[in-house]
Formats: sequence, structure tokens, C-alpha cells
Amino acid sequence: MSNKTELTIELEQEQIDWLAENVADFGLPDESKAARVLFAFAMSEIDAEEIFSSDNSKCLCD
Repeated sequence: MSNKTELTIELEQEQIDWLAENVADFGLPDESKAARVLFAFAMSEIDAEEIFSSDNSKCLCD
């Protein structure tokens, strides 16, 4: 059994649309599951420096 904690985040509309599209395309139960898949992939497969570099961010000013 996993230990899930609720988290509220702000997303741009295009990010919400992309997430919803992929939930439907891959038959995921909901956006929460899709987000957990993304986090698991990022945590195990990609260097955090690459993810959070200024080259990969629309704006780091928020």
C-alpha cells in the first residue's frame, strides 16, 4: 500500500489539456495517476539539472 498525500498545484491550461489528453489516450484512472507517472519517470530517468535548467522552463520567475 502506498502513502499518498494530497498536493495542490497551479498549471497552465495547455498543461491541463495535455495531461487530460494523455489520461484518456493511455486509459489512466485520473490526472493524479498521470502526474505520479511523470514524477516517477523524472525521478528515475532524468537528471534534475536537466529538468530544471533555464533552457527547459518557460519562466523561473514565479
